[in-house]
Amino acid sequence: MMKKINGLALRHLGTEAFLVAESPALVNFDRLITLNASAAYVWKSLPDSGFDTSTIAHLLTDRYDVTEATALADAHTLVDVWKQAGVIKEQQP
Repeated sequence: MMKKINGLALRHLGTEAFLVAESPALVNFDRLITLNASAAYVWKSLPDSGFDTSTIAHLLTDRYDVTEATALADAHTLVDVWKQAGVIKEQQP
């Protein structure tokens, strides 16, 4: 299970979506985290209690016309990108 990092907020500027640090400790001016429409939808829809790739895949198949296999592959990619960006972490049991 994974969890979103506390202190990040999804903000929109025109048609663009961004993750913005609300805590000074999280501010990093070396990078800007942008999300496409489907990633922004997933971020906004994820439960605070935690999630895994199947949670993301379910969100994608509910909203978009994609197969479960495609949604699961996209979910794995999204999780990898978010882990690398440092916006999610493994949840402690």
